[in-house]
Amino acid sequence: MDSNAFANGIASGDPLADRVVIWTHVSGADPGADVPVSWCVARDHRLSQLVAQGTAVASADRDHTVHVDVTGLDPATTYYYGFDLPGAVSAVGRTRTLPAGHVPRARFAVVSCAKFNAGFFNAYDRIADRAEAGDLDFLLHLGDYIYEASNTPPKNQTPGADIGRPFAPLHECVTLDDYRTRYRQYVADAAVQRVRAMVPVIPAIDDHELADGAWRDGADNHDEAVFGPWADRKAAAFQAREEWLPIRRPDPSDPMRVFRAVSLGDLADLVLTDARSRRDRPVVGEAMADPQRTALGAEQREWLLDQLTSSTAAWRLWGNPSVLSTTFRPDLPEDLLEPLRKLKLIHPDQILCDQDQWDGYPAERDAILARLEAEQLEDLVVLSGDIHVGMALDLHRDPFAAAATGARPLGVELITASLTSQNLDDKLGYAYGGSRHAQDRFVETFPHAHWADFDGHGYLLVDLDHERLEATWCFVDGVLEPTDAEFRAATYRVPRGRAELVPVIDPLLATTRR
Repeated sequence: MDSNAFANGIASGDPLADRVVIWTHVSGADPGADVPVSWCVARDHRLSQLVAQGTAVASADRDHTVHVDVTGLDPATTYYYGFDLPGAVSAVGRTRTLPAGHVPRARFAVVSCAKFNAGFFNAYDRIADRAEAGDLDFLLHLGDYIYEASNTPPKNQTPGADIGRPFAPLHECVTLDDYRTRYRQYVADAAVQRVRAMVPVIPAIDDHELADGAWRDGADNHDEAVFGPWADRKAAAFQAREEWLPIRRPDPSDPMRVFRAVSLGDLADLVLTDARSRRDRPVVGEAMADPQRTALGAEQREWLLDQLTSSTAAWRLWGNPSVLSTTFRPDLPEDLLEPLRKLKLIHPDQILCDQDQWDGYPAERDAILARLEAEQLEDLVVLSGDIHVGMALDLHRDPFAAAATGARPLGVELITASLTSQNLDDKLGYAYGGSRHAQDRFVETFPHAHWADFDGHGYLLVDLDHERLEATWCFVDGVLEPTDAEFRAATYRVPRGRAELVPVIDPLLATTRR
């Protein structure tokens, strides 16, 4: 076997208190042959204090990927792992189980929207730095782990940057081989390999793992006359995702179920939802308000409400890849129209909301929030991505009515910026900070908005204990070339028992870029 057999690295994911999935891929294997791979998990980096070991199979029909669900582990414990086969040994990975019982504190990073041809994954390296220093329990990935797009996309998609990182394959991913090739390209990236080897990932899903604008029975640019049946493409996308991410199925009988719950003991319950693959087709106009329309599907919606209302943990965290709060009002100021259209936060041509977000499913959103309001649910934090910008928002059924009445928020929504996908300064061609007027105008116009950044790339750092949750937007110094620089764009604290966003200003930590 080639000594470069583990060229696509190693990874871990879907940690629980007593288990974690470890992953690798065998490169250069005979296309038709299964390959036995030895694995081990230990308490030390030298892999001398073994706690588990065995043999797994890199099967040809799973693209020679290996998944081992290692059980019998201790909670809140750091472990190391590796793989080997004759003539080849993998790097050593670091992972960590989740806590159980009484949990004083947890700390994790939140990311979204990793577009390979738009920039270098500098934020992944900074997250790996934190993990290597023992500063993170896990990485929550809210979707768009890959982009399926063509290197020369249609007009409704943003072209990549001219930085020597074209997609492989160059065309849009449609077949199983296409999606496998795209994942293989991503995991060959040095920053992706480093973060995957350093911290376990808990991934959700957004549309680009499938296709842009995906819904239950199709996608914006999926023409069945050209690409074949949507059902075949969707199945291929889900299979490649399952092969190339270190994950286990929430329901062993359903390869397309993503929604699931994760416990952090008595500190927090994290629920992850899928607002793409089970939703009704996005529509524009009055039909949008049909109370029968759904972004989640009835099964997932009832599951979500049950999980949130039955939780007894200190915090209820909802990992929601598509922004929940509204980013539209009919009387938008003229100087906000172009920025919000460029960001796809409103309709591209009309004075209407963007139908692709939760704004496009207002009846179901209101029904969910009404139920949470009736249950008097407290300490709800919605963690969102998808829209390529950072925001800190109060969560209301109707934020404009709440502003008039002084109604308390139902919770808060924290939106992570993109890892690399283009935001406002990228699309309009100016330097970081050029969107300051648009950001300020957005906060002035939307009463539930406390803070917004339309230019930064990076991640959201979440630190919580039984008294407060603190969220810090950590941004990198650009994505068009590799860079080690990072700065703190904003920090907000949410006190336990009060759905209130309190800005945290620390002159020793804050860095202002203008």
